[in-house]
Amino acid sequence: MMWEVLATIGGATLVLVALRDIFDTLFHPHGQGIVSERLIHGIWRVARRVARRNHSVLSFAGPLAFFAVILTWSALVIVGFAVMLWPHFPDDYVVTAGAGRDGGLGDALYLSMVNLTSLGYGDIVAATTGLRYLGPLETLIGLGLLTASISWILIIYRVLADSRTLSDEIALLTETDREADVTLNQIAPEAAAGILADVTSRLIAVRDDLAHSPIGYYFHPRQRRHGLPAVLPGLIAVVDDCSAPDNSPELRFEAEMLRRAIDQLLKTVSEEFLRSEPTGSAETLAAYQRDHGWS
Repeated sequence: MMWEVLATIGGATLVLVALRDIFDTLFHPHGQGIVSERLIHGIWRVARRVARRNHSVLSFAGPLAFFAVILTWSALVIVGFAVMLWPHFPDDYVVTAGAGRDGGLGDALYLSMVNLTSLGYGDIVAATTGLRYLGPLETLIGLGLLTASISWILIIYRVLADSRTLSDEIALLTETDREADVTLNQIAPEAAAGILADVTSRLIAVRDDLAHSPIGYYFHPRQRRHGLPAVLPGLIAVVDDCSAPDNSPELRFEAEMLRRAIDQLLKTVSEEFLRSEPTGSAETLAAYQRDHGWS
């Protein structure tokens, strides 16, 4: 009896850990679950050591971390329910004649996986009322996990699309400012200020995305112009040019707004991903670039 109680408590704890981590990762304002955050961060660090400056290899870190988190959640639920079912084998279950079985943990894990995936083979059936309810409950959790995984993919896709589009436009802006016959601070002040204002608002949106969906930080682009840490130095140079005293007040104001948005982004990166106390923007940017191999 005591063994059944301990197994029930232990198994329920594993399931609750998985559910709490799913909630914190997908629905909490900061998007950081205890299990998923450590797993993703660990995979990123290992990938950086293995890949070094090989960006094509490093680009697999994000997808690998995503699948590792989903598998970990699934494993916690499967093992959790299996531990709860284990003490009741074989006495409290009816097994179809000819079905392979070991009457212990192997059967419990098998039945838990069948319940989670809602396959319902029917070769092992609970003979008591309480156990019969565990199967549908695990199936509901499995369906919720599938839905959550798909929703997470859609969120990540939007975050990455917005970040890489912004990075590409920043690269195009800085290249044009550097190579064209006219620079940004030489065109009409209203037009230049509008360009900077648009970049500012989108940069703030990217910072918010990193705060709410941190896994986006670990999806490393293969092309330099799609990497935000790689193109930020060029954007800072444009901001410096537009902040010159001989420019219009409107342009200097928008340049200062953009500079503050860049500083906020770097502060978020420093606190949430580099795990260091914010020092200066230049030092944080250099660390940001090193972390993604763009230095």
